[in-house]
Amino acid sequence: MIRLHRLSFALVLCLSLIPCLMCVNGAKAQGGSEITVAPQVLEQYVGIYELAPTFKITVTREGSQLMVQASGQPKLPVFASSETKFFYKVVDAKIEFFKDAKGAVTHLVLYQNNQEMKAPRTNEKIAERKEIPVSPAVMAQYAGTYELKPGFDLTVTQEGDQLFAQATGQGKAQLFAESATKFFYKVTDAQIEFFKDDKGMVTHLVLHQGPAEIKAMKK
Repeated sequence: MIRLHRLSFALVLCLSLIPCLMCVNGAKAQGGSEITVAPQVLEQYVGIYELAPTFKITVTREGSQLMVQASGQPKLPVFASSETKFFYKVVDAKIEFFKDAKGAVTHLVLYQNNQEMKAPRTNEKIAERKEIPVSPAVMAQYAGTYELKPGFDLTVTQEGDQLFAQATGQGKAQLFAESATKFFYKVTDAQIEFFKDDKGMVTHLVLHQGPAEIKAMKK
């Protein structure tokens, strides 16, 4: 089985997000003959599948489109080549769903780089993050530069009533508040939490992405 840290392609530092689920060698998608699958069939596959205790694949449906998101990575569409087999258009990878004798989906298999990775379906419920309004005055406290590691910073900026984060050499991405101190990305499975000292001054943030938690001190 391929090592999961390779699957995450610079998991905690890739905030601009290379457009592929688990690119490890830059392979391009081979494509396939796409067919239409009924939404009620797609709905059977919705759930969370575990590749490893800290690395999971979340499958959701948006209308007639099946979406797949790995821990700490962006959500991507997959396209049906049969009622149980799906492929990516942005990377050479495929997913196949399997059922038991009663017709219940039990697991999926990810095919990539000559590897076959089985992910059993879990009983976990898909969590939906809810955006709340936060005043610009609160957001202004978080603006600044935070050091993830030497030479690699996360710059937080405020634009009106919106907060953005940009890692060194990467694109700017908007953050959305779920509390006065906790924010999340919509472009990837990642969250940022800000912390203050006893005087109310922001001292650092913690980046939560996949299984990783990275502390970044404010400069």
